[in-house]
Amino acid sequence: MIIETREFTRVEGNGKAEIVIEDGGVKDVRLKIVEGPRFFELLTLGRHYYDVPDLEARICAICYLSHSVASVLGIERAFGVEVPEEVMLLRELGLIGELLESHALHLYLLVAPDLFGYPDAIRMAIKHGELVKEGLAIKALGNRIRDLVGGREIHGINVKPGGFERWPGVEDLEVIERESNGLLTLAKRSVRLFNQITPYGAQARHFIATNGYLWGEKLTSDDEEEFHYTERIEEHSLVYSFAKRSRYKGEPFLVGSLSRLLLKSEMLTPTAKRFFEEHKNKLETGYVSYNNLAQAIELVYALERANKIAKTLLDMGIEGENVPVEPREGEGIGYVEAPRGVLVHHYRINGEGKIEYSNIITPTAFNHAMMEVSLFEEAQKLYGEAGEGEMLQRLEETVRAFDPCISCSVHFVRG
Repeated sequence: MIIETREFTRVEGNGKAEIVIEDGGVKDVRLKIVEGPRFFELLTLGRHYYDVPDLEARICAICYLSHSVASVLGIERAFGVEVPEEVMLLRELGLIGELLESHALHLYLLVAPDLFGYPDAIRMAIKHGELVKEGLAIKALGNRIRDLVGGREIHGINVKPGGFERWPGVEDLEVIERESNGLLTLAKRSVRLFNQITPYGAQARHFIATNGYLWGEKLTSDDEEEFHYTERIEEHSLVYSFAKRSRYKGEPFLVGSLSRLLLKSEMLTPTAKRFFEEHKNKLETGYVSYNNLAQAIELVYALERANKIAKTLLDMGIEGENVPVEPREGEGIGYVEAPRGVLVHHYRINGEGKIEYSNIITPTAFNHAMMEVSLFEEAQKLYGEAGEGEMLQRLEETVRAFDPCISCSVHFVRG
C-alpha cells in the first residue's frame, strides 16, 4: 500500500512524499520533487562569462543573490581574479540581507503557524499580529540590503565579475547601520520563540558547510577540515524526482543553519555566540527540527554582522572601482552559504570567455537524502500510533524544518 501526501504547503516549490506500507509497517518513504526541471546548466553553455551571473540570478527569487555571488566567485576563480576587501564586504552584506529576508519569511510566516496551531500566517495574524509585523520588519531590511547590493529585491543584475554595476552610497550604508541595530531586539525575541520547537525528524550524523561563514574556497565537515565537493560528495539521479540526491561518504548529510552553527560557531558575532552557547546542548543533538532554532540565532548574527560591515565600509570609504577581468582558459568553483545551506557553482571556461562546462548543486539537493531519512523515521514512529492526518501533518512540519527551496533543486540531469 502507498500513502501519498498532498503537495507540501508553506514551502517554496512543489513536492510531496510517498509512504510505502508493507506487512503492517513503513518500508520506505520517497520524497518526490515534482516541479519540472529547469535546464540552467545547459542554458549557460556557450554563453559569455559576463552574462552568466545575471542568468543564474533567475534560478530563484528568494535566494537570487546567493546564485549571483556563487556564479561570480566561480568565474573569478577560473580567471585568477582577486577583488579588494570592499567588494568582498559588500557581497557578504548582500548575502546577509538575503539571509535576513529568507529566514524571517520562513520562521515568522511558514513555521510560526505550526507553533500556534494555525493553518497559515494570515489566520495566525488575527491573534498574533505583532509577531507577524516583527517578522515583516526584519524581512523588509533584508530586501532593502538586497536591493542595494543586488540592484533590486528580486532577480537583480548588479553583481558582476570584478565588482558591481552600481555602487552604494554613504546614505545607504548609514540606513543599514541604523536599522540593523534597531531590529536586534526583535531577533533576540525570535530565539526565545523558536526555542519552543520540539525534536523531530532524524538526527543528522554528518554536517557540511563552507570553510568560511557565508562563503569559502572549500567545504568542511564534522570529520574533515577541507575538501572539494567533487572529492567526497556523490550525486545520483532518481527515477521519481527531478532533483538529484547527494551523499557524503555514502551517507546522508545536512547543510544549512544548524550545520553552520555546529561547524563554525567560532565565527559568530558576540550576542549570537552567547545564544548558541545557551542552546548548544539542544543543537548538538542534531535533530533537523532544530534547524529552525538555528535560523533564529542566525537572525541575531546577521543583524550584528550587517551593522559591523556597514560601519567598516563607512570608516574605510568606498572607492567604487571594479577590478579588470581578462578572460582565459580556466576552471573555478564558487562556494556560498545560501540561506538554506551550501550552494555550488562550478564552471570550465575557454580562452574566449565562453562557458564549456557548468554544474550547480543547491542546498535542497544536498539535503534530499537527509529529508528522506527524516520522513522515514517520523513515518515509522507515527504509523499505527497516530491518525493518518496527524502523521501527514508531522511529515509536512519535518519537510518545513529544512526550509527547502524546491525550485532551486530541479536542474538538468545528465542521462
